[in-house]
Amino acid sequence: MTILADQVARYLRELRPTIDPLLAEMEELAQREGIPIVHRETGRLLALLCRLADPHVLEVGTAIGYSTVHMARELRRGRIVTLERDPVRAAQARDFLERAGCGARVEVVEGDALETLPRLDGTFNLLFLDGTKTEYARYLALAEPLLAPAALVAVDNVLMGGEVAWSDDRPGAWTPEQRSAVRDLARKLVASERWQGVVLPVGDGVALASAQKVQH
Repeated sequence: MTILADQVARYLRELRPTIDPLLAEMEELAQREGIPIVHRETGRLLALLCRLADPHVLEVGTAIGYSTVHMARELRRGRIVTLERDPVRAAQARDFLERAGCGARVEVVEGDALETLPRLDGTFNLLFLDGTKTEYARYLALAEPLLAPAALVAVDNVLMGGEVAWSDDRPGAWTPEQRSAVRDLARKLVASERWQGVVLPVGDGVALASAQKVQH
């Protein structure tokens, strides 16, 4: 399912540059085994953010490291801590990161993010959420104490192939609980006094937000 008109989606696909062999291999593996990874355009957006800001990144939801490779390749002094609960996927991610030549910039932390997040140290300039959708709000709450004052938060799958706008009684690929959780978080990041954000129709929908400055 696409969140764009067919002709626009087709144009954007045709605009894509040729992907390198490692990322192509990762895409093929994800397609073959049903592994959720970000859309290629989302990976390129994350890569651009990392090229511009060279941040310390906290990623929730590594899978095989597709988004992680996109980001890590663009870092100079920045580093990534990425959280993955599936040890098989974590091992695959480490292998791909080493083959991409950026394994030294990334620490893959195994375990449920709700348990590993409170144990982390450090200050992060970019938080990327791409784990269990119903836990997005809890991830954000646990990660906030680790974020620098001007940190950027990026959240994937906020349009859910268009399903986010569906009524809860309409069956789809996402459950009503998942849709509700994503709607609530998007509303918080875009329309609350705490955050200033925007939802972009990139990939499967990406929310970008930063905490508002406190007025004295």
